[in-house]
Amino acid sequence: MKKFFSALLLSSISAVLLLGMVSCSKETSGSTGPKELKVMLSEEPSTGDALSEALNRWAEATGNTVNIMVIPYDDQLTKFPLMAKNNDLPDVIATTRLSMLYPDEFLDLSEYFDRALFEQSAIDMINQIWDSDDIYALPQQFTITNVYYNADAFEKAGIAVPTVDNPWTLEDLAKNAKLLQEKGGVKYGMAMDASRARYDNLMYVNGGSLVEKNGAKFSVTVNSPENINTLAEFVEWNNEFMPKAIWAGGTNDNPADYFKNGNVGVYFSGSWNYNTFYTQIKDMNWGVMPSPVGPNGGSSILGGSGLAVPTNAENAELGIEFLKWFYSEDNFQEYLNTDKGLSSMVGITYSPEDPKVKEDYRVLQSEVPKLPNAFVVDESSMWRNYYDNEYRDALKQAVNGDITPKAALDGFALLLSKKSGWALEY
Repeated sequence: MKKFFSALLLSSISAVLLLGMVSCSKETSGSTGPKELKVMLSEEPSTGDALSEALNRWAEATGNTVNIMVIPYDDQLTKFPLMAKNNDLPDVIATTRLSMLYPDEFLDLSEYFDRALFEQSAIDMINQIWDSDDIYALPQQFTITNVYYNADAFEKAGIAVPTVDNPWTLEDLAKNAKLLQEKGGVKYGMAMDASRARYDNLMYVNGGSLVEKNGAKFSVTVNSPENINTLAEFVEWNNEFMPKAIWAGGTNDNPADYFKNGNVGVYFSGSWNYNTFYTQIKDMNWGVMPSPVGPNGGSSILGGSGLAVPTNAENAELGIEFLKWFYSEDNFQEYLNTDKGLSSMVGITYSPEDPKVKEDYRVLQSEVPKLPNAFVVDESSMWRNYYDNEYRDALKQAVNGDITPKAALDGFALLLSKKSGWALEY
């Protein structure tokens, strides 16, 4: 019997030791073995997408794995707070606004990265933080609004492409858009993304703005005479030579597809489309032209998306490891060569060998200095914290003919004034 209890005791001790060893083995494996990096994107990456290719290279180099989840842009606003509440956050998020709206949910990346590595304008535009040096998203895609043209349609219509030194005026744009539609073999003389940022360029070149700053106070200028005239002209353009349903809210079609299919003469979009057009458009000659100028000069809006790490992500440290790998000189250069975009890092530039790409890139780069001061003031007011889509909806109502341009802008100006507490200028 004594031998039986001794054997039982020895067996129990061995079992405990074995369980301890298994437990220890799991902890060791979890802390040092391959890990899964969860990455949230706003759309399914297309073939040749520069970020997804960089993620794959990182996984191959480190032995870790990448799990990409796609949550559409408009759904992120409602789903992200729920994910944070349920502690179900990804390790890295590619975002244009979540880090601005929920800064407390993200790591301050200035503790891990030297701000001097990045172009100041890129850091400012991606973070939109005007009162501190905190960085909640590092610039991943540094973009600028720009104008594409259908070279075949221009040739058919006998239109010379404007140059950096001799850009079109808004009057030239309207005249040639009509000509392209009549003689260029395109269905629409001009198209524009259904984005207020693209539209706002027209507002800025006409001398308009959304707010004004007097000392430390802002006032609302949404319904200024300049802005009402700009919207009235835009409504006319939609009625005459643009795919009106895009801006009137009658379709979810992407005007980029219209351009790729050769149905548009001049297309207002941004540099983020360049690589897609370069790889996908095979049956049409196209290029980048300088944006038109107005009474107040030119306007191009900088923007883009950033990479952010949620503070409570399960593998936040792995997210930081990926970012350090991504923003190393060689890896970011390879990313940039694939992306064919503007560089957000000091001293790292995209140098295309293809003469066509080189010329297009020269035009894109010439747009950067056109960032209007009025846009910087508008953004520093952070007016979008009060309303955002409501502004675009007001523009759509005017384009659709539901209300006049003046009524649309008067209505939004009043909304913004009441919510922000800022005085109305008009």
